Amino acid sequence: MADFTIREYKNRDYDAVRRMFGEGMMEHLPATGTHLLKLFQVQFFFFISFLGVLFVSQSYLLSLVTLAILFLAGRWQLNKEFQEYVEQCKREDLLDIEKSYMANDNSCFWVAESNDRVVGMVGAQSALLSNEVMTLRRMSVARDQRGKGIAKALCRKVIDFARQRGYKTVSLETSMVQYAAQRLYENMGFRKTSVQILPTLFGKFAKFSVLTYEFKIHD
Repeated sequence: MADFTIREYKNRDYDAVRRMFGEGMMEHLPATGTHLLKLFQVQFFFFISFLGVLFVSQSYLLSLVTLAILFLAGRWQLNKEFQEYVEQCKREDLLDIEKSYMANDNSCFWVAESNDRVVGMVGAQSALLSNEVMTLRRMSVARDQRGKGIAKALCRKVIDFARQRGYKTVSLETSMVQYAAQRLYENMGFRKTSVQILPTLFGKFAKFSVLTYEFKIHD
């Protein structure tokens, strides 16, 4: 028997939901950093910087220190990018969750609760450009609660909600470094429909892509 329950969002969940979203997003920082270090342009930049400092200073130690400083500066900038995205989301739909998700019959927000603690969350909203597509948003599960089927249960909740309201498709977006999420969605029957580079300076430089998945609801 599952040791968690899924219920609709209440105002008392506000702080826990926003905190979980931020923590969940920041977990992807290491994987994104690893992706960046594999890029040719990043490796080339570090290599040229090392050679340039070595040529000027004739010091291997100074060249290595320069690389370390550049690496730390890059990590700081990446962390800043993630933090800014989290804060942007907190100013958008997560600013007033009640209004964004609970004030409309065709949207909803749920939390998974275990021992009086919020351990998971997910939202559903009708897509802006189609009355046949329901969008799954803000899926997140606390790190120490994974592997218990919480994410699957939250995902099924959105699919059932969409089916009950006559929607034909559930759509979602995830990033290229969210490997566990991609496996989950694919195992549940979602199909990847598009891959697009994030339309920001960081996205274009890092070739950081956003993946769209869709689940077709059959009567």
